[in-house]
Amino acid sequence: MKKAVLILCMSILTIVSNAQVKYDKVDQLGEFKTDWALVQLDKKFGFINDKGEEVIKPTYDKIGQFGEFKTDWALVQLDKKFGFINDKGEEVIKPTYDKIGQFGEFKTDWALVQLDKKFGFINNKGEEVIKPTYDKIGQFGEFKTDWALVQLDKKFGFINDKGEEVIKPTYDKIGHFGEFKADCAAVLLNGKNGFINLDGKFIPDEQKHLP
Repeated sequence: MKKAVLILCMSILTIVSNAQVKYDKVDQLGEFKTDWALVQLDKKFGFINDKGEEVIKPTYDKIGQFGEFKTDWALVQLDKKFGFINDKGEEVIKPTYDKIGQFGEFKTDWALVQLDKKFGFINNKGEEVIKPTYDKIGQFGEFKTDWALVQLDKKFGFINDKGEEVIKPTYDKIGHFGEFKADCAAVLLNGKNGFINLDGKFIPDEQKHLP
């Protein structure tokens, strides 16, 4: 048994030694993922496995820990843009975004992303479900279940949790649904008071409800 363990250890040392000839730096196996070692070449990072095979080519400026944002995914950075790789050696989200938030902060399996000072969402399948379009995005359910307030060019509207823009950012102010009228929210549109219903229809009203 001891002999087998010794042979295994010597094999791993041989693999690591051979890798060190090819790369500028080779970290210990298992620091990021079991049986993988971080490697560096020309200031770029990637991974080799315990067989010495290159599973992630040294491409990235930085690689984070697997599981920090999502199980089996690691955040990567390239040219000041962020994306993700998975533990199969695949780039699931190309480094595109200026910032990526944690999954689940706004909606389960969605993460807020920022690109050129605009916000949107990606999901845990690597899909862009809301294109980075808005100046601000609020929490889902704050004004209406499954809807989130969005702001664009100082105008307000809503998106839903299916990735659809249900109310175009048109209004100067929007209140909470049901606060003054059932299934309606008070709004201010170009100095005019009124309500919007769940279909997004504007209903004029002479009375001022919002400050």
